[in-house]
Amino acid sequence: MEGIYNQENLFIEFKMQKTKANKVKFLKEMKELKQTQPSLFRGTKISVKQFDNLINEWSKPHPWREINAEIKRNNKLINEEERLN
Repeated sequence: MEGIYNQENLFIEFKMQKTKANKVKFLKEMKELKQTQPSLFRGTKISVKQFDNLINEWSKPHPWREINAEIKRNNKLINEEERLN
């Protein structure tokens, strides 16, 4: 099974990319591979759409800022509701 990307390998290779530009480049390459050679990703559940979402997020000036802020807001609302009950 050599040459097949699994979740662990994808995470390790992604972590090796030190700049946002390199991460975006890596994600674009993986997306292209997923489209042209899907058998390399046998056993993973990542889709082309998920690669698109990751590329979009990592292309932003401050990746994950908006998502993390939204998560904090939602958690705060949930905690406030729990205190009222």
